[in-house]
Amino acid sequence: MLWKHTSSRQPSVKTMPAMRVSLGLSALAVLSLMATTASSEPLNQLEQRGLELSKLHCARCHIVSEKDRFTGTSASPSFKIMIVALKDWDDRFDSFMARNPHPAHIRLEDDEPRPEHLPSTIHEVILSQDDIEAIISYVDRMAADLGHPRSE
Repeated sequence: MLWKHTSSRQPSVKTMPAMRVSLGLSALAVLSLMATTASSEPLNQLEQRGLELSKLHCARCHIVSEKDRFTGTSASPSFKIMIVALKDWDDRFDSFMARNPHPAHIRLEDDEPRPEHLPSTIHEVILSQDDIEAIISYVDRMAADLGHPRSE
């Protein structure tokens, strides 16, 4: 006996708003990736270090630059999309260490080692305060280049 499909699988009134949001975010992602963020000035030393650290540690999940658009995962927003789409992007970057899922795999170099019964979910990232300042400096530069400077 062959399996017979009986449901229409038509979008319902309940799923339409979610579909619109999903399509809107997808369109924003495509447009965001298509836009260029060329700056007239090269990155300074701190910003360059932030870019390198972002590529090393953050690109496992996030797209961190235009040149590396094919890194990251589809479940994690790119740095650029967070800056463009979120009004509180600066607060989110400033507090990323405390935001899930980051505490599960990132810690400061001066913190106590992770307890054996609470292992990191992926290869653990250990950052210094200088590393965090460099990453934030890079993100601030990206935001300024995108026309969304940090709100003071």
